[in-house]
Amino acid sequence: MNNVKCKTENMAVRVYCLVWGCPGLVILTISLFVSLKVGNDFGQDNFAKFVTFVISSGLLGTVYYLFQSVLAEVSLRLQNGQHEGTILLTDQEAEAVTEDSTDNDIIEQVQECRAEVLPQTESAQEHLSEELQESTIEISDSAEPTKEIADTIETSSEQPDLYAQRCKEYQREQEQRRQNTIDAIMGYVTHTMSPYIYDNDELEKLLDAIRKWADDWQHIPVPIRLKSTLTTLDLRHFVWNIAERLGSKKDYTGEVRAIFIKRMFPDVMKDIELDSIRNFKFQQDTGNIVIDEPDKGDYHFHFE
Repeated sequence: MNNVKCKTENMAVRVYCLVWGCPGLVILTISLFVSLKVGNDFGQDNFAKFVTFVISSGLLGTVYYLFQSVLAEVSLRLQNGQHEGTILLTDQEAEAVTEDSTDNDIIEQVQECRAEVLPQTESAQEHLSEELQESTIEISDSAEPTKEIADTIETSSEQPDLYAQRCKEYQREQEQRRQNTIDAIMGYVTHTMSPYIYDNDELEKLLDAIRKWADDWQHIPVPIRLKSTLTTLDLRHFVWNIAERLGSKKDYTGEVRAIFIKRMFPDVMKDIELDSIRNFKFQQDTGNIVIDEPDKGDYHFHFE
């Protein structure tokens, strides 16, 4: 222990002599030469030499002291920086080691979980494959009934279309038949009544009244003037031939026909009661206008 202490003290003395002793001798030597130079300039004045020696030594000593202080400070900072770098590196290495150990633990846990999950996944895949095969078999078995159902649905969807189409066709047929019937009636009226109507204007009035009566069985006609007398029998035959082709007998009843005749030809029918007029087919082959009974399901006249 004493030997170590002595060695330490000797080392300190050596360092002190090296740092301050040798430089001090150099400073004093330089100061001596400077003072001799200045004293020579002042005529070998000892006071000048002494003052120059003191000032020179003080200045050089101060400069050297400052240099040593700066050098020591720089050395101390360099040592502290190296020490901190060593500590930081040690901490980083410790963190790296910790992270490596943590990663290793995580990897081991993942491997363990994977080892546990893989068998379960394989079992689930096998179960799913079996279910898919069963579903495929069921779908293939039910494919044919599904096709039959689709055909049935398609047929059902076509039926309303066919129904609506047929209804429209029937309506067009009825409208066309109605128009053809009215055209036939207009031809019959023109052919039959032209010789007995007062003039062409009266004929147009008669045609218009018949056309409106065909559209509305309650239509009230205007009186028609005749230039040649027709009997009540002729007029009854005339109106019956027309009404018989207009359709439903629920609308164009005997009473409706009698009222229509009495209002259209008031001069001829003024003395005839409605009950007597309703006997339309009386003496059907007698008179200028005879009964023209239509064929079954037909509307054409036989005057031609």
